[in-house]
Amino acid sequence: MRATRGRRPTGTRLGPVRRLRIQAGLALLLTVALLAVSWASFDRSRAALHRLTAVSEPRAALAADLYVQLADLDAQHANALVYGYDLPPQPATAARQPQLVDDGVLAALTAQADQRRLADDLAALAGLAGPDAVRGLNLALDRYEEDGGVQDYARDAATTAPLAGSPEPRALTAYSVADALLRHDLLPRVRALLDDADAQVARDRDAAHGAAVRALVLLLLVGGVTLAQLLWWQRDLTARYRRVVNPALLAATAAVLAFVLAGSLALSGAAGEISAAVDQGYTPAARLAQARVAAADAEAVQSRWVVDPAYRALLAPQFAAATATVGRLAGEDPAAAGPVGVRLDAYRSADRTLRQITLSGDPVAASRQLTGVSRGQTAFACYDLAVTLQRLAAERGAAFTAHADAAGADLSGWTVLPAAVLLPVLVLVGLGARPRLAEYG
Repeated sequence: MRATRGRRPTGTRLGPVRRLRIQAGLALLLTVALLAVSWASFDRSRAALHRLTAVSEPRAALAADLYVQLADLDAQHANALVYGYDLPPQPATAARQPQLVDDGVLAALTAQADQRRLADDLAALAGLAGPDAVRGLNLALDRYEEDGGVQDYARDAATTAPLAGSPEPRALTAYSVADALLRHDLLPRVRALLDDADAQVARDRDAAHGAAVRALVLLLLVGGVTLAQLLWWQRDLTARYRRVVNPALLAATAAVLAFVLAGSLALSGAAGEISAAVDQGYTPAARLAQARVAAADAEAVQSRWVVDPAYRALLAPQFAAATATVGRLAGEDPAAAGPVGVRLDAYRSADRTLRQITLSGDPVAASRQLTGVSRGQTAFACYDLAVTLQRLAAERGAAFTAHADAAGADLSGWTVLPAAVLLPVLVLVGLGARPRLAEYG
């Protein structure tokens, strides 16, 4: 409601027309600044999130999987050494002929699956990090596979069927050479690649989180100044022209307020989801991947311990260290500590039984305990532990994806939304100033 019409205030240095134009121009300028800041800030946040989720994390996940598959491939080559029968070769007239204790088929099939997975991982890593990043790995892996082929050839070329747990000496030597290459060349190369990828994830996580936080601060700052100017202008018009409210400016103020609140919620939500994706998804998944490597290492050491008496004194501490590493890494994840701890205890118990049988001097019984798939036998306990670690790692990987998708959802739509909200605000500012300027026209 108007008490007077076109009343000209006195006692001001600025004329009323100039004052209105300055106020309108300032509101327009701040609204355009808010539009530009929101566009640029959300765009930088989306780009930083994309680097984390589409480049850094996939690269680190591939490096971790490469690490796991190499360790498992070594375990399968070690398991293949157990191949053999329960009796030495018997005459055709013997009452009982030798029976296979382990035919090596499962180890061979698993090794082939590992090799296919390694090839896929290396190809994907070459696409993400460039061919030079994996060229040395490919060459070292070729040498490793050559030694594995020598092991297979030595086993297949044996003139007599081996006794289980007593491999052909040439096969054992070939495995020793391949294992040394793996431990001293291949695995350190992959670990260096993994450490570099892990550090890049940390940097990109900080960059993505920082971009969202900076965008939030800028949005609040520019949005707060814009709101303050609109409110001050509304108050000035009320005082100077006796108008209770300017509908156009009120609508503009409400639109800016809603925009700033919605944008702030989106950016704060995205920042939180980015942190959660790494802290609750990637980091525990990476730890569990290392636990899987340690578990595979324990499996390889265990098989070699059975078939290679000359190295038992060196291998026993390695097994203890590997299983301790599994427990330590899983223990850093409260949700994984319980399930892994139970299976790790069962694995250690099966290993104690295996050692007792082996040291009694019965390689066949030891091979049965090592390869048996009944509860209490070593292969069952090892498989149960490996599957549990794999399942938990997959769950953590899914948590990363879920949080990253939530961050992307928070940031999506903000390419169009700023224009959809703030361009009408520019029109409303003009509509709010026009009647007052018309009074002086």
